[in-house]
Amino acid sequence: MWWLSSRKWSVARGQWRVLFLVTGHLALATLTACGFHPLYAQREGENTPAMDMLASVRIEAGGGPTLGRLSQEFKQDLEDRVNPGGSIAAAKAYRLEVLLNSTTSAIGVSRDGTVSRYNVYLSSQYKLYRLADNKLMTIGALNHVSSYNNIINAYFSTYVSEEDATRRGVQELAELYRQRLAAYFEEGAPIQENLPPDDKNKKTKP
Repeated sequence: MWWLSSRKWSVARGQWRVLFLVTGHLALATLTACGFHPLYAQREGENTPAMDMLASVRIEAGGGPTLGRLSQEFKQDLEDRVNPGGSIAAAKAYRLEVLLNSTTSAIGVSRDGTVSRYNVYLSSQYKLYRLADNKLMTIGALNHVSSYNNIINAYFSTYVSEEDATRRGVQELAELYRQRLAAYFEEGAPIQENLPPDDKNKKTKP
């Protein structure tokens, strides 16, 4: 009968669900036993080495004359991400220098020829130094793009949208930096640091 078939199907589906959950837990336990741990895996009341290393980074951010507020917002946001609420008491061992730049470009034009949408480009270059000997450990660049609509004859709304896009870009760029630093410390300093060509040549000279 059809209701018996439905009941059998429900029981079978429940058995498969239980089997799936058990298999997933066993796979996770196996990976953990083999030494696999998430980047920010944290036991209760214990900080991971990567978290301690992140908290040991002193952040300095700068830019052009018009980027003072943006640089300060980026610095504060990144500090909160590498050491939320200052909860990790760690002596500063590294200095991260970040140079920011922001530009805006039109990407959409309406039928009457007015700009309908803008992109906000946040570009940055960084250098990471070890404070003990002021050694340059690594350099690089990270960029982010956000956008906002230009509403015709709605100047305040457009201004608010631009500010929101810029603020969102700063926050997401800070998260990219947190991920980059975390990966660097998790992997350990590379044998050959990522240095400019001149510095690499100096190191290889006898």
